[in-house]
Amino acid sequence: MVEIFSRKKNVKSMRDLFIETSSLTKCAFETMRNAVLAYVEGNFDLAKKEADITIATEKKQDRVKEEVFARMFSRETMVFSRADRIQIIENIDKITDKIEIVVRKLLLYQVDIKAPLKEEIKELAELNNQIGKEVHEMVIAVLDDFEKARVHITEITNLRRNVREKQWKLQKMNYDYHDIQEDFLAFRYTETLIKYLMETADRAEIFADRVFILINKYAP
Repeated sequence: MVEIFSRKKNVKSMRDLFIETSSLTKCAFETMRNAVLAYVEGNFDLAKKEADITIATEKKQDRVKEEVFARMFSRETMVFSRADRIQIIENIDKITDKIEIVVRKLLLYQVDIKAPLKEEIKELAELNNQIGKEVHEMVIAVLDDFEKARVHITEITNLRRNVREKQWKLQKMNYDYHDIQEDFLAFRYTETLIKYLMETADRAEIFADRVFILINKYAP
């Protein structure tokens, strides 16, 4: 039986675990991007492979989160209070949960994405991947350098705004290029895929906003 409150020296510091958690989210963004790109090109086998990797990454992140919570009451110290540390980890986890919804959506049904929409959906996935990189860098920065973290927060906000604009453009294209009565399933499936990609970016911005609040709370 593992003693949660054991004084035995831990292999990883709390700092390392926080960075590992955000690194796994970054990886999930990357494999989600790969899955979406493969899916819109009709390479469903590759899309499934990348989706499976994303799902496995989410499960691995859950194990790291559990370790963080088990260690939360140890003598290790960080700038943030225990409650705020929990908030950080929970918000990172919620982003990856949204990513998992996107890739599980890809596994439900194989639809032929209309040609005019393909490149736009790829760009939406790429923007999400950029957000994933910024989220990871923000988490690393907020542990040491609040000013640097603010730069990444601004970039996440800007990228999310780009995602939002592209999402509305894509939804309009989805209406324009489908005969909804004859091809409702393809229309609806494409609509929700775009929506879930938007929600992933939204969740990342929510996290960035909460980190901004923490910075103002702890800044000297």
